[in-house]
Amino acid sequence: MAENTPAQTSGENAPPAKTSVVKNRIRQLTTPWWRLVWLIGGVVWAVVFNVLYVTGDGTQEWLGVVSVIPIAALLLDLLRIERMDRAAAQKKRQDALKK
Repeated sequence: MAENTPAQTSGENAPPAKTSVVKNRIRQLTTPWWRLVWLIGGVVWAVVFNVLYVTGDGTQEWLGVVSVIPIAALLLDLLRIERMDRAAAQKKRQDALKK
């Protein structure tokens, strides 16, 4: 490093630490507590109905459809939250441009 280059400081000029996409997704799936319970319950629900479907020789197709309902509802909730976060971030950017 040359003598005339400024030393890096960990103050105001440092960029904010970015969280990984995986950590963000796990956080969304497990917080608040009821969403974690929903995820675990949805997986158990899916396993039970898929076992019933397979042991019934695959004749009752509605069991396969019913098995994915809780997981699909959880994913729709996560998409709703992500859309709200994006809208809030866009509004924040627009407000910052107006200043």
